[in-house]
Amino acid sequence: MELWKESLQTALNERLDAAFAELAESNPAVREAVKQQRDASVLVKDHPKYDNELKQIVDSYFEAMQLLLGEYSRHLYIQGAKDCVAVLRELGVIK
Repeated sequence: MELWKESLQTALNERLDAAFAELAESNPAVREAVKQQRDASVLVKDHPKYDNELKQIVDSYFEAMQLLLGEYSRHLYIQGAKDCVAVLRELGVIK
């Protein structure tokens, strides 16, 4: 990957991480959801029926979900920036 693309991706990841941290800090429902996710993860991994086959299925599911959520977050963030620029252009603030 080109250096400028890597730099842009790094900056975007940092902004997304900061935005999520701010969301979790300011929103009790998000904090609770994060706690529930962590607790459920521990329960699943400590479950006596959690064998290698189930582990592969669960890991595959969570990897896919994380990829999808990450891409969705990136898309929304970039679309929000585009929308902001469009509104500023419509208002004549920028050309």
